[in-house]
Amino acid sequence: MDNVIEASMKTSEIASRLGLETVTIRKYCLELEKHGFVFQRNDGKNRDFTSEDLHALSQMKHLIEVAKMNRVAAATVVVAGHGSSNDTRNEPPSVSVSVVKPDETRDLENVQRYLDQQEDLIRNVQNVNNAVKSMKEMLDGFQQQLATVTEENRALKDGNRSQYTTEFLTVQRIKNKLREEAEALWQLEPEKNRIIKKWFRKSEVNHIEKDRFIRNYVDTNFEKSLRTEIDN
Repeated sequence: MDNVIEASMKTSEIASRLGLETVTIRKYCLELEKHGFVFQRNDGKNRDFTSEDLHALSQMKHLIEVAKMNRVAAATVVVAGHGSSNDTRNEPPSVSVSVVKPDETRDLENVQRYLDQQEDLIRNVQNVNNAVKSMKEMLDGFQQQLATVTEENRALKDGNRSQYTTEFLTVQRIKNKLREEAEALWQLEPEKNRIIKKWFRKSEVNHIEKDRFIRNYVDTNFEKSLRTEIDN
């Protein structure tokens, strides 16, 4: 009862267990066979998979999907780890000396170099992502500051506009009041200053002198009237 025959699995069962398409399993198998991995065939054509084969294909999937290796590099790593060449698979489980061929050493060195490059690339991508995230946070901060400044400027403009309107109306009110006072004072001026008499037509108001009188009165008394308005 010590010799238990392990039940074999078909390609469709392997694909179902690994969550892959059968065509993908066949591609993995071809690449592994190129590197010396041996699959048993029931009739010289169809593969009969063992649990060891399932483990090898599972490693192949992990290296390709997670470690982002191509099929050639992944197959090299799997075969090197399993020692599943045609010679070693048929050897009995006796004491043996592990010999690494120079070509296999170079393959492992290339795989390790590839893995190191992949790790560097992943770190670089992470650094770029972190930099982009930081720049996005800075941009968000700048946009918030810009929105705040824009709102403050709008409020300031509204305040200035309101203040300007108030000041403008105050100035106009004071000037109108001073013009009215000047009009009343103009009527008290001597007639010779107010009226132009001409022998060939009716006498008329001296508008030039009147405008000058009113303008001088407004200019002379404006600052005093404005100060009084502000104080009140």
